[in-house]
Amino acid sequence: MKRIFSLFLVSVGCLLANADTPAAKSVQAPAPGFSNDVHAVFVPGRGKDSARWPAPQPLFARDLSNADMQPGAWAFNAAGVLAPTRATGAKANGDVWTKETYGDFAVSLEFRTSEKSNSGVFIRATDIVDWLQNSIEIQILQGDEDKPVHLVGAIFDVAAPARQVPITPGEWYRYVITAKGSTITVVLNGEEVNKVDLELWKDAGKNPDGTANKFTKAYKDMARAGRVGLQDHGTPIEFRNLFIERL
Repeated sequence: MKRIFSLFLVSVGCLLANADTPAAKSVQAPAPGFSNDVHAVFVPGRGKDSARWPAPQPLFARDLSNADMQPGAWAFNAAGVLAPTRATGAKANGDVWTKETYGDFAVSLEFRTSEKSNSGVFIRATDIVDWLQNSIEIQILQGDEDKPVHLVGAIFDVAAPARQVPITPGEWYRYVITAKGSTITVVLNGEEVNKVDLELWKDAGKNPDGTANKFTKAYKDMARAGRVGLQDHGTPIEFRNLFIERL
C-alpha cells in the first residue's frame, strides 16, 4: 500500500512539474489588438467554431506594402501608430487604402484625435479617387456639428448615431465596424451607435426620413464589396491596432 501511495505521489509531482512547461500551456497571451474573448471585440458568435474560424489579420502591413497611397504619405511609428506624415497644418497628401477588397467583414481599430480633428473610415470603396460617391464613410469628428449625420459614429450624410458621443482630444477610442450584406453596424467603445439596412435608402440624394444627402445614386446601390480606407482630412488623426476579419 505504501509503495502504491508513493508511486501516486511521484506521478502527481511529474504532472505538476510538466504543467509549468511551455508545451503544457494551451492559452497564449493575445497579440496586441486581439482578445482571448472573441466576443469582446468582434462579431457575436465568432467563437462558436473558433478552431476553424480564420483569425483577424492586420489591416495594413507595418511597411504599408499592402496599401495604396501617395508615396510616403502615411507611416507607422515604432509604437505601431499609423498617421499621416505631413507636418501639422500642412496640406493633406491623400488617404490610405487597402489593396485588397472586402465584402462581408468586421474591422476593428482605435483612433485618436486632436481639437477639431476630422477623419473617417471608408468601407467597400470601388473608386479611391471619387470615393465620396463610391464608398461608405463612417465619420470620425472631434467636436460639435450642426448636422447629426456628420457626428462621430455617423454613416456620413445618411445616418446619424444614436447619440452624440463626446470625443476627448488625446484619448484613444475603438471602432468595430461590421458590414454584412446590406447591414452596416458601428460600435464605438463597446456601444452600438449606428445600425442601418442600406435597402431602406431607395432614392438618389434622399434619406428614408426625407432629408437630402450628397449621393447621386440611391444608397442601397452602393457596392457590397470594395476597399477599406482611412481619411486624411488635413487635421491631426492617428490609428492603431487595426485588424480585419472576413465573415
